[in-house]
Amino acid sequence: MVRNVFIIFLVCIMVSAAGAETFREVTDEDVDRVITEVKRYLWGNQKPDGSWRRYSRNPGGGDTAIVLFALLEAGERHNKPEMKKGLDYLVDLKTKNLYVIAVRAMVFSRIVAKAKKSPYRACLEQDVEWLMRGARRADGAWGYLGPERKGDNSCSQFALLALWEADRAGVKIKPNLIRLVEKTWLRRQRTDGGWTYSGQKSVDTPSTVSMTTAGIASLYICQDVLANTCRPYLHSKKLDKAWAYLGKNLKDDFINDGYLAFCVQRVGMASGAKFIGDMDWFAVGAAKLAEPNPRGRRYRGEWGPLVRASFELLFLARGRIPLTFNKLAHGRENSWNFHTRDMPHFAEYMRRNYERPMRWQVVRIADDVRLLLDGPLLLITGTDALEFTPAQWSKLREYSLRGGTLLFVPCHNSAAFLKSARQGLENLYAEQRKVAGGNYRLETLPEDHPIYSAKFKISNGPRVAQMWGVSDGTRLLAVISKRDFPCAWHRRAEQSGRLDHMLGVNFFMYATGANSLRMRMRPVFVARGDKVRHRARIAWLKHGGNSRTQPYALKYLSEKLTAENRVAIDVSDGVGICADKLRGHHLAWMTGSGEFSLTAAELSALRDYLDAGGTLFVNAVGGSKPFNRSAAVMLEKLFDGLDVASGAVTPGSPLVTGKCDDFRGPPLKSLPRTKVWRDAKKRAPSPLLVFIRHKRAVVVYAPYGVHDTLDGHTAHGAFSYMPQAARDIAANIVLYSLIKKPPPPTTIPATTPATATAPAEK
Repeated sequence: MVRNVFIIFLVCIMVSAAGAETFREVTDEDVDRVITEVKRYLWGNQKPDGSWRRYSRNPGGGDTAIVLFALLEAGERHNKPEMKKGLDYLVDLKTKNLYVIAVRAMVFSRIVAKAKKSPYRACLEQDVEWLMRGARRADGAWGYLGPERKGDNSCSQFALLALWEADRAGVKIKPNLIRLVEKTWLRRQRTDGGWTYSGQKSVDTPSTVSMTTAGIASLYICQDVLANTCRPYLHSKKLDKAWAYLGKNLKDDFINDGYLAFCVQRVGMASGAKFIGDMDWFAVGAAKLAEPNPRGRRYRGEWGPLVRASFELLFLARGRIPLTFNKLAHGRENSWNFHTRDMPHFAEYMRRNYERPMRWQVVRIADDVRLLLDGPLLLITGTDALEFTPAQWSKLREYSLRGGTLLFVPCHNSAAFLKSARQGLENLYAEQRKVAGGNYRLETLPEDHPIYSAKFKISNGPRVAQMWGVSDGTRLLAVISKRDFPCAWHRRAEQSGRLDHMLGVNFFMYATGANSLRMRMRPVFVARGDKVRHRARIAWLKHGGNSRTQPYALKYLSEKLTAENRVAIDVSDGVGICADKLRGHHLAWMTGSGEFSLTAAELSALRDYLDAGGTLFVNAVGGSKPFNRSAAVMLEKLFDGLDVASGAVTPGSPLVTGKCDDFRGPPLKSLPRTKVWRDAKKRAPSPLLVFIRHKRAVVVYAPYGVHDTLDGHTAHGAFSYMPQAARDIAANIVLYSLIKKPPPPTTIPATTPATATAPAEK
């Protein structure tokens, strides 16, 4: 499939007033703002009877149906009073218009999918019966009045989309009808690879981008319904030709046509394609929609302002659903994409069974590693032996060290793929092993490993699904599964392949910690290129308690500080604890997950460093209990006999307010925590303990994870702050270490000498 990739990492748009190019960054907050504005506009136009006014060209009830569908997709509750009035209006609506019936079916499918006994199920079944009545005689084509052999491609795509949504909601569609639909779309494809509006051969009009997106997305729907064997798609060459047409003809102003924007997000979502040609379709569209307009948002389009606003809301709400899996394109497509619909079917399974809307996308081994990091999980499958270059293996290693998790699965029980994956991982982390003891080795996962129990208990796990993994001592970086469990996803074999779906759920829960995923437009911080005015020198301390996990954490923190405070971090990596190496650093950074012990000389060097004006940050990765026990012993010895006060940081401390001399860090207000930590302890403890000496905090101690989520990812079982909260906490600690004249202590009094205690929950 044609998916040429051009990296667009910082979303740039051109705003032309005098012909000059200016660039701005689009954030998730921008998308939030636009979604809120569009929803406010739509709700503000609802009539007392629950409907929305009809634009002159539209069929009766059409505006109401598309508005309700867009609002549901954007997260509005179906039992909201205003929503219920609109839904009741749709139930009573008498219509024979294909568009209205199809969109109404999509509305009720969304509700029935969540509540099987919904009162709207009867209306959904009636609409589905209307759509299917005579559809086989019409060769799976539809016109404005229903099934029609010469029906146009626009009506046909809406009818098929409605049937697909109904099928996902449990109102099953017969595969024989979908086979006819597939044949009709294939027969209507033109020699240039595209489709046109008309379904009649006698009408010779050029292919259009909107109808080509409709054709591609419709073929993916047919695959979803018909996929029942583990084999590549039979008509992949037809799809390749369509993608070539679309990549050549889609322009970056597509968002100006609301209907086309709707079609583009459909094909992007159905295919998993992040790029169409060289265009990041969602990034470009979202940037345009987020442009500031001093006169307020205005909605213009062929079908009226309500339909235009609804199409824009659908584009934004669907396009930024959190990404779960990236699937890696490498080598022959019939090898890496042997199971063509494994990812979309598993994503749909998770949505139905766990109410977790999630997305997937295809990335290429040639892509920038930052693109791979869009998703926390990278699925690598194939029937052929892996033929990655050393540089490509290094890219996969970097992805995993930056917080992602690699999952290698041989398709069709390929021994060649399995052997090459094991050989590739054997020495991939050799450099990390040199400083990490027994970690970073490829080892067989034991039966008691969480991968076999994160959600479901897999009895005799290694026997039914043998796996090997590489761990950094806190989480798995890479996993090889001998069992081809995505095959069952592809076939939608939820009963016969129940074990395979359980394994998929376990892997997802393990790799994400069962935590919420970030939205599509919420990237890890990237330096904006602002002039750096200050540099914070940090010594990342080396010790025996697994001190080198998350090696890119401080890089991400530096990018945040550069973007917000024009402060860059200079890291001295793996610093031994001695006076010469500590000298000149503003902050000593001490993290880990294992037990450790410092020598008398190391304690003396730390004491001298703190007395000379340095600051020490101590953090247990994931709230590690062994590390916290060792930290308590270390701090007691460090301050033995010295005049030190300690306690929890108070709301007025610069570490909380962010007011550090001339620096302004983020105020620490809401600090979201990982799910496992929230479940264990409902009330959040103070994020930091401080140790005061000479009227300044010389040690800042965080007994729960901060360092480990700075890279934007969370791990199974971690008692940690969620990434944004961790970055805010860490940023204030760095800024505090730069204060020239220390402020007076602001802590809850504690005894002297101070001791630290390990968290009781972990």
